[in-house]
Formats: sequence, structure tokens, C-alpha cells
Amino acid sequence: MAAEGACKTPVFHARLPSESRMLTRPEAVPVCLCLDNEETHSTLVKALERAGFPVQSIADDSNAMARAQVVIFQPSARTAHYLNEYGSRKAWVAYSETHPSADVDGYRAQGIREILYVDELAPHRLRRTIGRALYAQHSLQQLSRYDGLTGLYSNRGFLEVTDQALFNVASNGRLVALLAMDIRRFNDLNAQYGFSYADLVLTQVAERLRRALGPLAKIARLGGDEFLILLENLADRESAERLVNRILSLFDEPLDTRDRPLKLEVDMGLVCYPQTLGSAEELLRHAHTAMHRAKSSQSTLYRHEQGLGPAPRVNIEQELRQGLRRNEFELFYQPRVCLRTHRLLGLEALIRWHHPEHGLLSPSEFIQAAEHSGLIVPLGYWIIDQVCHDLQVIQSHGLTEVTVASNLSFRQLQDEQFCQVMPRLLSRSGTDARMLEFELTETAVLTDPARAMKALRAVNDMGATLSLDDFGTGYSSLTHIRQFPISLLKIDRSFTQRVTLDREADSIVRSIINLAHDLQLRVVAEGVENPEQLDFLISNGCDQVQGFLFSHPRPLWETLQMIDHTLRHFAAERSGSASRSA
Repeated sequence: MAAEGACKTPVFHARLPSESRMLTRPEAVPVCLCLDNEETHSTLVKALERAGFPVQSIADDSNAMARAQVVIFQPSARTAHYLNEYGSRKAWVAYSETHPSADVDGYRAQGIREILYVDELAPHRLRRTIGRALYAQHSLQQLSRYDGLTGLYSNRGFLEVTDQALFNVASNGRLVALLAMDIRRFNDLNAQYGFSYADLVLTQVAERLRRALGPLAKIARLGGDEFLILLENLADRESAERLVNRILSLFDEPLDTRDRPLKLEVDMGLVCYPQTLGSAEELLRHAHTAMHRAKSSQSTLYRHEQGLGPAPRVNIEQELRQGLRRNEFELFYQPRVCLRTHRLLGLEALIRWHHPEHGLLSPSEFIQAAEHSGLIVPLGYWIIDQVCHDLQVIQSHGLTEVTVASNLSFRQLQDEQFCQVMPRLLSRSGTDARMLEFELTETAVLTDPARAMKALRAVNDMGATLSLDDFGTGYSSLTHIRQFPISLLKIDRSFTQRVTLDREADSIVRSIINLAHDLQLRVVAEGVENPEQLDFLISNGCDQVQGFLFSHPRPLWETLQMIDHTLRHFAAERSGSASRSA
């Protein structure tokens, strides 16, 4: 029944009398959808079909309404006509994106506010299916706008508020400043103390920024140690500089982390609008570039208006070119485990740079520069070629069914030679494309969807698997992604890390798994570090996992040495656990 106080418009009172009515086959009633929202329509079709309800759309079949016993609709002139025609002969569920909701078996308390009215005759299982599906959709929409670890904006949410701030400048004549900031030597914290300690550092940095800036700023975390700060409604450039100094002063005092005071240093890039013109995305790129200039010049803050010539001390583009020529790059590997068989299923290839001056560098320290310069294209082809070579070594050790995954950037997908180069690389090494998997971010496939589709279809036609990496940290929902030939989804480690500790994270991860399975996608959870996280993922139907619980990324020869012992131990332990529970 609708919750007390739920909105009941006159049209519902007029057409839904209170006398007793009966629906045949109440647990498997045919359902008709009359919805304009494509994403909601797709979500409900998948969920209802999975639950065993016959579903048809009025858009596909004009007679679907006549055959249905339950109708899910958005109030409109068209649906008012159907209400007048069929009235009390059907059960009605009204969906609205702008009105308060009725209670759908408790899901209103969990954030679902789109259900306007639920007929009391709609079967309980149907109501629950609708509630769960809309809750999953709502969770994923929220997930795409906010960072799961810190609660700050994600890239998508930050772009939305930045667009609005730039629009406001035309009417208020004020200044907008954008700051990109990252933490120096942050990867050393990961390596020395582990991800959980590094995450604690990130949450404390986020809290300091929130407390110091309050409503003056919009703050985002893009993943890793990179933060974005939007300062709007500023009187002049000096106001921006004062706030920047306030932010820098936050790091004068060490953080108090697990009885270990930690002094941080940061690099920042600043760009001001309308002194520098451009879209939100263009301004963010300028801020990122300025931040990297600060990093390379060791100057803490670099202003975009200083100019974007070569960095005073280090030209990272030149060093990347030299690194490729000198073969300074190496692939490390991290295993991926199947939770059904408890066996090694695949390896992920992760690039490292043996820099002659700065030692071993992780991707976060050079990939963005490679993207901006276009060097990611030759670097990406080097990775694929090396993966093909390493795969031969892996198979020679008896691991003939193990696949290897590597990343594809949006620059590679835009390369006009991509569809010609890929077959040549595979042919030269004799690699079976079915043993390869290519991971893509949402940004990579949505920057230029038409060109990405052409490239991905070519890869898919060769037999390789395509997966969506870091899901939840980008721009879109699965509704937009499912048009691409993707068969596997990877849950970002920022969500995996919070399961069993945070109810919201538990719900989000469950929603991702359920929705991915509805779309016939397999699910991999990244960043699994402890048995509690693993047990949660097993109990909620996750298909595969990877993380420090099994192994840190290692060079190939170390990976091959540890695979047999570590994964045999895991398989034996899990088999014993299953036997004891039985």
C-alpha cells in the first residue's frame, strides 16, 4: 500500500475505487511499461524480466496495455487517457522524477523518491523488484557524482558545478578560480604502509579542505591523490591568491594518522576565469598542466597565466621519449582470481618506469603527461607488444588458460592506425587474441563514442575481451556504456575498501553487482585486502577479485614464482572452509 501521506492526485482517486479487485496469477502478472525516461525503462525491464515478470512496452506494442495486469507509467496526458479507458481493471504504479514518493517496501528510506503512487493490488514481489531496481539506479547515479572514499565530488559532479559557476560569471561579473592539487610522494605511502593507511591520509586531507574552505569552495577527488577545488564569486585575482595561501597553510601542520604524525607537501596548479577563457573541461586541463609544471619545477604553485612553455627543470615529454628508446619501462603483473573455482583466472599488466634519476615510477606519476603529449599512443602499443611477448612466457609455464589484461587509453582509440596496428602486433607474436583483455575507462569510450565503437568492434571481432575499468569514478551510467561490446565490469577499489565498514558502500557494491549481472556482465572487484572484504564479495555474487590479499603487482618472473604457492594455498583454504560450512 502507498505510505501514509503519499501524494494521491485526483486522477488516481477518480480511477482507482476502493472496492475489492482481483488480479490473476498475482506472482507472475504481465507488466506494461509506459515510461519516457530511457534509463529507467531499461533498468526496470532488466529487473522485472530477471524476476520472472513478462514485460512489454507501450512504445513497442500498442496493445501491450490491454494485455497487462500491472502498468508502470509516468503521469502525462497520454497515460491519463489509459487511466480513463482501463481504470480499475489494472493495478497502477506511477513513476515521477519530480514528485515525492510513496513507500515501496521500505526503499523510500534508502533514497528512492521517484515512486508517486503504488496500487495496493500490485503484488508484493513486484513492488519489491521495482524498489530494488530504482534503488540500484539511484545509487549508481549518486556514485557517479561523488567520490566513494571521501564523499567529495567525483570528476562528473565537479564538471557539473563548474559548468554552472562559469555560466554565472556572465550575470555576476565575478571571478572563478580552479585549482588542481596532488600530494608529493604519495605512492611511497602506498608502498610503505598499504592502501588503508593511504586512504586514511586522503580522508584527512579532504576533511581539512572542507573545514578550511566551507561553502567558499566545491572540492573533488579524481582518484589517487589528486584533488580539484573550485573557488567562485571572487572579487579579484588577489582574493583567489589569498584562498590559495590558506589552502597551502593547511599543510604546515602534520596530519595525525595512527599515532604517526605525517607532514605532507603538495603541488598546485591555478587557472582563473575569465582571465583564461574556455569550457569547464578545458580549464581543468589547464589546471592539471599547471600542477605538473609546479611538480617539475619544485615551485609548489604554478599559475596557468605564467605561460605553458617547457618546465624550467625537467621536460617530462622528452624524458618519456628517451625512456621508450632506452627500454626503461617494465610490466608488473597482479593476479585475478575466480571466486567460483578459487583458481587463477588472469593477470593484469601494470606499467612501471625505471627512471634513471627518480627510480621506479608508478603510472600516476607519468601517464597523464603521456596522455597530454600524445606519447600514450606509442607507449600503449609498446605495452600491447610486451604483453604478447610475456603471454608466451606465461603459457610456457603451463598457465595456458590464463588471460592477460592491459589498459587502452582514449588516445589509442582515437588513433587512425589502431585497427591496422593491432592485428600486426598479434600476428607478429603469434598471440591468440582470446587470451587478451583490454580495460577501458568510461572517459575513453565516451570522449568520441563513434570512433571508440569502431575500434572496440575491431578488437572484439579479433576475439579479445573488453572490460570497463574503475566503474563509478567517471561520467556515465551503465545505460550509456552497454551499447559497447563490453563483457566485464571492474568495481573501483575505493568502493571495495569500504565494504563491511560502511553500510552505504555495502549497498552500492551490491547494486553494482546486481545491475551488472542484469546486463549479462561479469564483475571484478579491485583492491581486496582482507578476508572480510573477500567474504562479503563472495556472499554477494561477485565473480572475480584482485588485490593485495593475493599479491602486490610484481615483475613477471616474481609473479610466476609466487602464483603456484599463493593460489594453491587460497584454493585449499577456501575448499576447506566450504567443506566445514557444509
